[in-house]
Amino acid sequence: MPVRGEDRAKTDKNTPAPEGESRHRDLLIIVLVALLLRLAVITVGHTYRITPRRDHFQFGWEMGRLARSIATGRSFSSPTDLDSGPSAWAAPVYPYILGGIFRLFGVYSAASAWVILTFNGIFAALTSLTLYGIGARVYGMDVARRAAWTWAVFPYELYWPTRVVWETSLSTFLLSLVLWLTLRMRDRTPRRRDWIFYGFLWGVIALTNTALVSMLPFFLLWMLYGAGNRRGQFRDAALCLLAAALVVTPWMIRNYAVFGRLLLIRDNLPLELHMANNERSDGLWTRMEHPGNDPAAMQEFRRLGEMGFMDQKAGEVRQFILDNPRKFAWFTLERTFYFWAAPPQATIMGGYDLIIARHTGFLLAAALAWGGLVITIRHRKHAAFLLASLMFFYPLPYYMVNPFPRYKAPIEPEMILLIVYLFWEARKVRLQWRLWDA
Repeated sequence: MPVRGEDRAKTDKNTPAPEGESRHRDLLIIVLVALLLRLAVITVGHTYRITPRRDHFQFGWEMGRLARSIATGRSFSSPTDLDSGPSAWAAPVYPYILGGIFRLFGVYSAASAWVILTFNGIFAALTSLTLYGIGARVYGMDVARRAAWTWAVFPYELYWPTRVVWETSLSTFLLSLVLWLTLRMRDRTPRRRDWIFYGFLWGVIALTNTALVSMLPFFLLWMLYGAGNRRGQFRDAALCLLAAALVVTPWMIRNYAVFGRLLLIRDNLPLELHMANNERSDGLWTRMEHPGNDPAAMQEFRRLGEMGFMDQKAGEVRQFILDNPRKFAWFTLERTFYFWAAPPQATIMGGYDLIIARHTGFLLAAALAWGGLVITIRHRKHAAFLLASLMFFYPLPYYMVNPFPRYKAPIEPEMILLIVYLFWEARKVRLQWRLWDA
């Protein structure tokens, strides 16, 4: 019997939405909530009103200085307070983004700060999407949904995009995106254009945050392992590396033309190593070694030029390690602990220093994430190797320099995923309490 229009409307209303449509709606809600929360913090909390002290140095620090030079027509130069000439202090993507915003909305203006922090917030919100995709492929929809919601609303994860002008949120998103793509490419036979795009993405990552490139060998190894057509897969992997190299090459050519030497992306590693490993250091950062904090160091930086200054610091840190191998080893162990527990920092609330609570909070999150990784490996979950690589190998360079909490941020989505999975598995545990009579 034909169904009348009125009855058809009732039938359609009571029919559940397709699973894919429901999932897309859930994802849209999660991303929107994540974005609106961050915009609310920026706008209502006035975090875009960045202190003007030291000529707005806290407005992006070296990133802000490079962006100012770009916006004022002095190209990529002068990463500290004084004019010091061409620079390769940082990877170029984020400073050029800031420079473009400065040109449109004003150098160090409140409007620029709002736009920049909103830019950060957008990528932080989009990380909910990539985290969902990773979780769904590794652990299933239930864990994926809970991890994405946790990332979207967890207060600590609102801090970096809403208060700090740095590439942290962009780097975090890019790493989660490339991890998601790695899982998708392994699950299906990737086409040649997939490999080219994958390499292009790694090139963009290299020009955004060079530390993340340390994950490329592990990701490629995981995709190639067990591949059916070995010869074809190795050819495609070579194509991926070629695409990444083509993205990075123009910046390398610029560096060679400016400095007269082969320089991959950036040049400030010797200074970072020296600031954490010198006679005045206790294993953590010595602020007065930085040209942005010490007038004498700034004058030496201008006199030698950036390359000469970095060469000098490379020699000093090399000599320190040769003269003090045990101290360097102890410093490295100390920094390894502080990478997961956060470096000592006064945390005053209501007149009380909550530094122990701060360390405890960071350590608890790390312990839970490592616990989730152990269960992931024991259960032979898909991509356990990738998650283990992020936890084991990504932090290694930071064990040799000052372990700022910001350096851990790019792997925090995956840490949240591991923690959620740990709790998801813990719900299956049944505790039996036995009471004995005295």
